[in-house]
Amino acid sequence: MTQQEIAELAMTGATTIVAAMATDAWTTVRGGFSAFIRRRSPDLHAGLEARLDDGAALVARSPDAGSARGVLVGLWQGELERFLAAHPNAAEELEVQTAEMRAALPAVQQQWVQRNTARDHGVVNAVQDGTQHNHHMDSPGSQPPASGA
Repeated sequence: MTQQEIAELAMTGATTIVAAMATDAWTTVRGGFSAFIRRRSPDLHAGLEARLDDGAALVARSPDAGSARGVLVGLWQGELERFLAAHPNAAEELEVQTAEMRAALPAVQQQWVQRNTARDHGVVNAVQDGTQHNHHMDSPGSQPPASGA
């Protein structure tokens, strides 16, 4: 598994876990993730549930749950990247676990929002969950106008 694939899987897992915090799906997601970690890394499991619950409490009491979740996603992505580096053979199981956790989320939490902003004649090409092919940018005359034009 490449470093890029590890980062993507860790981001997907982290986003799914954090999306469940402070929802009705939290107990199910927390339990499934905790059991997954316990099977693979009992030493990492120590204190895991308390850290998960601390994050859920932070989201629940935050006046801006979205910002709180954003911070937590970064933290859990790092945790999962380290976990996958130590247990590369756990990647497939993490993918399955993530799909199960995502299925437990309320419908609103299953929708992901992506904001992309281009400034100063910039161009944004963005995609969620797929591959993007942009042939337009390769064609002559497709470049933004020069400054001052």
